[in-house]
Amino acid sequence: MFQPTGPHLSLPTASSVIDAVRDPTSVVFNLEGYQVLSACDLPLGGRRVSAAANSVEAACPDCGVISARVHQRTRQRVKDLGVGGKDIELVIIKPRFLCVEVACARRTFTQVTNQLGFRARCTTRLKAAAVEAVLDEGMPIWRACARHRLGWATINAAVVADTLTIPDPDQVPVRALGIDEHRFARAKWFKHPDTAQWCRVEPWMSTFVNAETGHVLGVVDGRSSANITRWLNQRSQAWLEQLQVVAIDPSSAFRNAVRQVLPAVEISVDHWHVVRLGNQMLTEVRQRVTREVLGRRGRKEDSVWAHRMLLLRAGDRLTDAGLHRLEQVLEDADYEQVAAAWAVKERLRVMLAAKDIPAAQNARIDFEMAVAAADMAETDKLAATVGNWWTEIKVFVRTQVTNARTEAANTGIKHIKRTGRGFRNQKNYQSRILGTSVRQTRRRRRIPHQQGLHAQR
Repeated sequence: MFQPTGPHLSLPTASSVIDAVRDPTSVVFNLEGYQVLSACDLPLGGRRVSAAANSVEAACPDCGVISARVHQRTRQRVKDLGVGGKDIELVIIKPRFLCVEVACARRTFTQVTNQLGFRARCTTRLKAAAVEAVLDEGMPIWRACARHRLGWATINAAVVADTLTIPDPDQVPVRALGIDEHRFARAKWFKHPDTAQWCRVEPWMSTFVNAETGHVLGVVDGRSSANITRWLNQRSQAWLEQLQVVAIDPSSAFRNAVRQVLPAVEISVDHWHVVRLGNQMLTEVRQRVTREVLGRRGRKEDSVWAHRMLLLRAGDRLTDAGLHRLEQVLEDADYEQVAAAWAVKERLRVMLAAKDIPAAQNARIDFEMAVAAADMAETDKLAATVGNWWTEIKVFVRTQVTNARTEAANTGIKHIKRTGRGFRNQKNYQSRILGTSVRQTRRRRRIPHQQGLHAQR
């Protein structure tokens, strides 16, 4: 809203700009580049503050000539942060300057400052506070709208604009890279136009994370080898050459993509997922043996079912009471195969906990002997998987590079998705992920701001 100014206000002059001392009211209000002219309480609550910019001259946006000739001054109401627990009605006395360049086609232009850009209706610090609430505090945009009295589109545009200032992946030194996938949205069904059959589509997205700092470097659509290869090919040669290890889940698509683009880089398989395969094998054996012995699925009165979680726990970390209960379960002659599967799972854990390659190779021999003694399809399948990923397991034993920070980043991504009640726009989804991650990394590692522009590719 624009209104003509009144004669009672004391506007800044050239001499007042030279004097760098601010009055106490301007110091408390602390709007950069502005000084407070007047302030009063409103009858219905809140405060009205009138302010004007310290600068008494500006450059023409077309020709760039500096002008101090004022054509008129207008009052503009803008939104700003509250002060003292009360909302502020900020009135800016904005001058319109005359361009002194005769050859310039623009005759007049308005004043532009760091806090109030061209046609801005709210201050920059108010937008920054809204972005901080969304990215740092994890607040949904609708709640930030209620707190700062801004529209959804305004805050979302500010969040998207903030992600343009985060470091480009090529400017972030990365020695160990983590790759993992997460589900972007719920599974959807659609009818194929040619076959008229219903097909299930699961919208997955892949995340690239600095395995040492947890900084999310990029998010791409899908989890296929082609998508991983495309993102890696977009990186600079210097960035690719500094990579030493890539940590992945036991995924053939990820491994093929890394080997295709980075044949000299070592691949480390995440040990947690390998242990999970061992626990899954034990669960499958327990369920099969229970059906064979009892002719039904397990119930709470069955000892092997009641202690199913005890079977999955690390054997070397059990208490004396836990070991006693575990021995009672495994001593049952009807569940000898469960005991054999549990022994295979524990040998697998010992192999992954080895401190060096010779110890891991010796532990693998014990693991293979336990598999041969078990003589079950489930254990043979696990042994084949270990053999297929043995090179990557040795890299993990030697480097200890895991996907732990990548999984932690995925947990944060899921929290963002739940807070936003899901996302339909992938650009907004990626902006929220990248902006939140880089702010968390800055707090931990103090990465300098404005290292470069990062447009998600």
